[in-house]
Amino acid sequence: MLILVTSEKIWPDEHTLLKEILVSDLVLHVRKPGISDSELSNWLELFEAEQTTKMVLHQHHQMAEKFPVKGIHLTESNRMKLGDSLTEYVQSAKEKHLAVSTSFHDKDSLKQYSIFDYCFLSPIYKSVSKAGYSGKNFQVNDLHQKVIALGGITSDKFRSIKKAGFSGGAVLGAVWETSNPIAAFQKIQQAYKLNFNKK
Repeated sequence: MLILVTSEKIWPDEHTLLKEILVSDLVLHVRKPGISDSELSNWLELFEAEQTTKMVLHQHHQMAEKFPVKGIHLTESNRMKLGDSLTEYVQSAKEKHLAVSTSFHDKDSLKQYSIFDYCFLSPIYKSVSKAGYSGKNFQVNDLHQKVIALGGITSDKFRSIKKAGFSGGAVLGAVWETSNPIAAFQKIQQAYKLNFNKK
């Protein structure tokens, strides 16, 4: 599974670039923590249904009622805030045919949950986009959950994360911190296919 996480801010012509990337086989995690629900609604309206069906929303999950998105993502803090109502929240989303994912920063916590379609585990390597985030080189071959590697994932890391038992990788800085995000993504996609699409 190849996941691209959006940049946090909305910037001019972002949707044009994303439309070009969304032609590819990927899942786009829409992570824009600073925007309002109306701003997110306006942003989503820039895309066709065939594009939003590849998107997973990190904020304003109610937008999944209005737009045909792939799913919703629970940040670690949001998951913890739900407390005893977590299972009910996840099941309610799944009844609406939404994929539900979440984030973990330690393997032991992840082991306790099997209700999610897939989980991010981070940081795997030193972060490209966040200063001071060093990697933990997690190994997940012993887990039954579908785990996606996040943190410092670049085109040269896909072989390593496959060997470590991950079901794919999520990229952020390796695309958005470059001068040519489309070329950067294409390089990453090629590396992903080379390592994860082997029969």
